[in-house]
Amino acid sequence: MSLDLELLKQLRDITGAGILDCKKYLVRADNILDDAIKLMRSEEGIKADKKSARIAAEGVVYFKSNSSKSLLIEINSETDFVARADDFLSYVNQTCEIIISSPYNSLVALMDSSDDAVKNSLEELRKNYVTKLGENIQVRRFHCIDNLEKFVTGYTHNNKIGAIVTLAKEDEQLSKDICMQIVASNPLGLDEKSLDEKLLENEKDVYKAELDKIDKKDDIKRNIMDGKVKKFISDNTLLNQPYIKDGSLSLKKIIKDNEIISYERYQLGEGIEKKQEDFADEVYSQIK
Repeated sequence: MSLDLELLKQLRDITGAGILDCKKYLVRADNILDDAIKLMRSEEGIKADKKSARIAAEGVVYFKSNSSKSLLIEINSETDFVARADDFLSYVNQTCEIIISSPYNSLVALMDSSDDAVKNSLEELRKNYVTKLGENIQVRRFHCIDNLEKFVTGYTHNNKIGAIVTLAKEDEQLSKDICMQIVASNPLGLDEKSLDEKLLENEKDVYKAELDKIDKKDDIKRNIMDGKVKKFISDNTLLNQPYIKDGSLSLKKIIKDNEIISYERYQLGEGIEKKQEDFADEVYSQIK
């Protein structure tokens, strides 16, 4: 059977698949475009499901906003090679548009909902791009905020690490500086009250074990302990950390009459067990 070149072009434009795959499915579908698309997506969907089991720890941390909402999102791929591709970034932008147009402020909230329309839209888009890119991609998490009556700013560094911060009052420069501070210094909490009590207790246990090894009076040890705890709180809480533009000041002194309502920080792949691959393995994985 001769192939219609216009149909071949249309199928390739719609699916993003390679020429050889497009030829194969058009032949099997007797040059009926819709049938070729259905056949391709049904079979490639099975392949996409298999690829979805593979570890995805690369990708991007991405910030997107419009007049009503702001979004910080992490989307993972298997390799940095794919993460830098224009097709992957196109997928990221399309995913962001679906999420930012939905009423959900987190992936957990979306997954807990009964909104199959949004879920199916995201999954269909994901599977199409898994097929197109040849490796597993996953939306790992997102944080979406309504901009109304608040001032929201986001910042990402090389699409690998990012932050989103909500201020009570508009201040473009301050909010940008705070985002950069969050990205650079990775605070564990906004202030002492927001720190996990178990985390503080663990730190105290470490300090106590250290102090037990030195020959000092108990009151001196208590003073040393208090100093170490205060320093830990100062180094790890956003309001008390040294300000990135002036280490002699804390962020608390810079904010003045403004207030940090909330913040979120994402670092690409944190907490994911990554498979170590050399470059040859990475290239080989693209053609499997």
